[in-house]
Amino acid sequence: MTDTPTTDFFLTSEDIDAIGRVGSIGARHAARALSRLTATSIRLSKPEMKTLSIGEVPDLLGGMDAPAMGVLIPFHGDVVGNTLLLYSDDGAKELLKLLFPGDDEVTEELKDSAIAETGNILAGAIHTVMSRLTERILISLPPITVQDMAGAILDPLLAEAGSYTDEVVTLVFHLSDEDGTCLVKTVLIPGIECLQLMQEAANRLETG
Repeated sequence: MTDTPTTDFFLTSEDIDAIGRVGSIGARHAARALSRLTATSIRLSKPEMKTLSIGEVPDLLGGMDAPAMGVLIPFHGDVVGNTLLLYSDDGAKELLKLLFPGDDEVTEELKDSAIAETGNILAGAIHTVMSRLTERILISLPPITVQDMAGAILDPLLAEAGSYTDEVVTLVFHLSDEDGTCLVKTVLIPGIECLQLMQEAANRLETG
């Protein structure tokens, strides 16, 4: 397991760029899996890396009081941590239209399950890339979904992050159709353990 996060963990601009490349590899794998799931051509953009102050993070979803959907994907193995994916309320609805085209009678349970699975695909692809590059065993656990205001979903993560940093690294992906039309924006927030692994994976990627 990793040690308790400390205040001396930081990322340079070069680290941020390299981690973005790790995210891009994961996105390519996830896009193929999502295309099979939806039976349509799905593209995931290269992630936009953002380093934000803790108070700025909810703005990615429209503010503290904006309705949102969160998918938490814990992992264990050689390292224990988590990855959080966030969708705005509108983004979650667009994702459901893509997953269930023309079907207006989908149960809420099935909707939650489908959104959880898409989050699992994206985060799982990134976890797999990190595992391969770092030669660490990482096993993704079943995703946990929650629908609430953005601030309420983010509170536990931001409270934890606030104990060791004033900033949070986010990866913003855009899910697009084959014509390049953006359908859904997904915000991925790596936990500190995940972020440290992404940094290690990026270093391995750079050195070959």
